[in-house]
Amino acid sequence: MKGFSMLKKVFSLIKNQYEIRKYTNYNIAEYFRMQGAQIGEDCFFSIRTLSSEPFLIKIGNHVGVASGVQFLTHSLGWSFRDRIPDLQVFGKIVIGNNCNIGVNAIILPNVTIGDNCVIAAGAIVIKDIPSNSIVAGVPGKVIGNTDDYFEKARKTWEAQKPEGYLAELQPGKTYSPAYFDSVRSKPEYRKLLRNHLTKLFWGEER
Repeated sequence: MKGFSMLKKVFSLIKNQYEIRKYTNYNIAEYFRMQGAQIGEDCFFSIRTLSSEPFLIKIGNHVGVASGVQFLTHSLGWSFRDRIPDLQVFGKIVIGNNCNIGVNAIILPNVTIGDNCVIAAGAIVIKDIPSNSIVAGVPGKVIGNTDDYFEKARKTWEAQKPEGYLAELQPGKTYSPAYFDSVRSKPEYRKLLRNHLTKLFWGEER
């Protein structure tokens, strides 16, 4: 009986991995929704596991989640199992609209991140973050606002952008992550960007 139970678990794991492979970064949100997560439209996920309790996560529209990001919705309380064997503590996570969660960031239970926030790579967010914030560090702290960040990024891009790059995209129009990536992945644009940036940073095309 024990062997049969283990076999069922292995089969379930293999089946789950097979199911996940059907999804891409652009539609994996559908899979997370089936697990109970509340996820808005036009989101991008580089991860394939949302949380051990995906039903405790709510994510708004136009949110990008990079690789290695972890949403922690529980604490096992392992150190106290000698007192209460089944001790567990749970908490929800809420992410607002138009946010970007950087590579390997960790969001802890009972955290709400407002709209228009950027969570830097490697940040560990342990408390609520107000809208329009840039967060970095361990523990994560607000180091700026997105309006200033956008203005700095805009000026940098104006200096770095090759002439004619992504010319088919219209200013002021929002494109889905899938469409944007399909455009920037075109060979002619990749070559143009490579030649331009290697010359800009190294002084010669490579």
